[in-house]
Amino acid sequence: MDKIKKNFQKYIEKGICIGAEWKVNYKNNIYHDCIGYKDLQKKEKLSKNSTYRIWSMTKPIVSVAVMRLIEKKYLHLDDTIDKFLPSFKEIKILDDTKNINNFYVSNSIPTIKQLLLHTAGFTYNSNNNVVAEEYEKRKIFHSGTTSLEEEIENISSIPLLFEPGNNWHYSVSIDVLARILEVITKDKLINILEENIFSPLEMKETNFYINKNNNNNLVPTYEYSKDNLILKDLSPAGRKLMNYSYPYKNKNFARGGHGLFSTANDYSKFSQMLINGKNTKGKKIISFETLDKMRTNHINLNLLPLEIISVNTIKDENYINDLEGYGWGLGFRVLMNRTKKNPHGNIGEFGWSGYAATYFMVDPINQLSAVLMMQIIDSDRILKQDFYDSIYKSIEEI
Repeated sequence: MDKIKKNFQKYIEKGICIGAEWKVNYKNNIYHDCIGYKDLQKKEKLSKNSTYRIWSMTKPIVSVAVMRLIEKKYLHLDDTIDKFLPSFKEIKILDDTKNINNFYVSNSIPTIKQLLLHTAGFTYNSNNNVVAEEYEKRKIFHSGTTSLEEEIENISSIPLLFEPGNNWHYSVSIDVLARILEVITKDKLINILEENIFSPLEMKETNFYINKNNNNNLVPTYEYSKDNLILKDLSPAGRKLMNYSYPYKNKNFARGGHGLFSTANDYSKFSQMLINGKNTKGKKIISFETLDKMRTNHINLNLLPLEIISVNTIKDENYINDLEGYGWGLGFRVLMNRTKKNPHGNIGEFGWSGYAATYFMVDPINQLSAVLMMQIIDSDRILKQDFYDSIYKSIEEI
């Protein structure tokens, strides 16, 4: 795994990366290292087990909690969301005019499964459609003090982008799902995650809140300027997800699609559990049958290839669709076919990533899990691709 460090050293020297930490577990052989700096100004060395905003890597954790509660018969995959959220009893669908005020009422109500699959019809503020524009107009998730309940109530009055099940569109659906968990259990999301995930996995450094004694461990977030090819301080503008609030001092803050802070050690415990459903002591977290269902593609083949395109996406000669060759399971991307861009991956490999260049993957056949932690928004995709390729090339040489 020496290639990983050499590659990141190269990218740090080029100025497209400031620092990176990774933890790879291959057949119980651990490769944990870091390189570079924590910040641009002081050039403080990055240390192992720093704290990171993991953004969308919050989603797989929430998804596993959902499947745990499904195993306990709290809910079912085919339940419609109005069963738990009455404000969704009347589902409005955007019509063909693409005007936010022109919609029709549908008899089709999104299900728990469609929320997990991102086929429910929701969107994200940064996407290139009029529903996304309305999300941004209403400042969905911009606040660090609103409750999850308030945000989802706001979303419920906005039309869906399409009839549930008719398309795959990466969205706020896991936030809706997280609110459903709160309603079902009559508890806070953090308590649900603590009981079902964090406590049994001993993930003591993962939370929506950072203890003031650990504030110094939090790695600052930077932005990669594709125009100048340099890292810079964040410049919130336009419809970028960096406009989403991500506070670390608010104990009441909770979201389903982003918001968690974690470490390489903690997230490695989670990703390693996804190989067999058990923690390091052999205690079952989730059944293998449920886990197998989660990491199996459930998307109709006619909806492939999957792709995430924002209003800021530029499809030039350097554009890479990270999801080419992948399907989607109940919470993760799932590799179905190798491609020219991904000739090394093993079929069945699954995982997800975060907006600020965090990333994880799990390969059950090779008994492999890997976590990469950085804090770069709009990072050059070569960083994650080389990390992935280096792991598989190293395995081939072992």
